[in-house]
Amino acid sequence: MKVLVTGGAGDIGGSVVAALLPKHEVSILDRVPSERHPELQFLDVDLQDPKRTASLIRGFDIVVHLAALPDARSGTQDEILRVNNACTFNVLEAVRGNGIPRVVYGSSESASGYGTQTVSLRPDYFPIDSNHSSWPHEAYSLSKYFGEEMTRFYAEAHRIDVVSLRYCWVWGGGRSQDQWGKILGEASRGGGKDRLGAWIAVEDVAQGFALACDFEYDLPGGNFEYFYLTARDNFTEVASLDLVKTLWPDDMPEVRRPELYEANPKASLFDISKAERMLGYDPQVTTDDLREKFGIEQKT
Repeated sequence: MKVLVTGGAGDIGGSVVAALLPKHEVSILDRVPSERHPELQFLDVDLQDPKRTASLIRGFDIVVHLAALPDARSGTQDEILRVNNACTFNVLEAVRGNGIPRVVYGSSESASGYGTQTVSLRPDYFPIDSNHSSWPHEAYSLSKYFGEEMTRFYAEAHRIDVVSLRYCWVWGGGRSQDQWGKILGEASRGGGKDRLGAWIAVEDVAQGFALACDFEYDLPGGNFEYFYLTARDNFTEVASLDLVKTLWPDDMPEVRRPELYEANPKASLFDISKAERMLGYDPQVTTDDLREKFGIEQKT
């Protein structure tokens, strides 16, 4: 199939492109050419330009939409909300207008409210799954949640198949040993990002997107699902339920799958079982793998 990856020149995008190439004909849309994949068709488009976006996003079977201001520090609050939502809307309009049947949307666990947090939120239960309420509450989490909701509505109204991936803090492959040492050495009680210790290796993000492109719904047209993607472990040095106890010592949320944490005490506090069951997602990289690779000892 012909697949377009918006934001395909970035770190995550480049890994997604690499994962798609064995099965698909891939093109890249971005503001700068891809250094990693200079041989591929490149579309230089500002997705805030609706006419140019609609004129060039055509003739594809799937659009993988990754292009966005990538975190809460990448712009002012109003800029993040405006740019991310405008880009997603213009992509969806191009998809609708040009009859493209599928979108794979790069969402975020931040859409749940547990990514970039500015207030202390107590989940109803763990692990957080796709039935849990979402409480986005600042510009980045709102932009990812609103973007995901736009894809849902377009799926229903315009008979487009959508797979949305709520992946968490991505740890890329380009860091040095010193950088990994700082990240892993400081991982203790809670994360520097979301307190719940959620992370994912860029290779496993790419795996998720490749699986989402190949996933087949039972009925064509108008389908929507979202999935959490994380590593199998949290990035702290604390068992996941012990981490929860330190965060809510007097009012610990319900644990709905205690057997998960009995089998793997550091299992993710986001539920990836739906992605495992429906997509065949199987995350490969753990923090122990990184410690071994870079010779970083775990603190005791």
